[in-house]
Amino acid sequence: MKPLVERLEQDYKDKVEFRKLNVESDQAAIELANKMGIQYVPTFVFVNTNGVTSKSVVGEMTEQNLSSALDALQ
Repeated sequence: MKPLVERLEQDYKDKVEFRKLNVESDQAAIELANKMGIQYVPTFVFVNTNGVTSKSVVGEMTEQNLSSALDALQ
């Protein structure tokens, strides 16, 4: 997933802010994951410009599905 996410991060750099969190070693990331109820890796959380979670997906995503979810953010 990492190469796909990094490629899309470049494609969407002027439209979407990506945040990748290491929930294995970063205490702040672990706390945020616990607060959001995230239990599995990878989990993708899509948050719109109003700070509202618009979609959350557990598990790997295809490039098309990930792009569609990013395009739907407003």
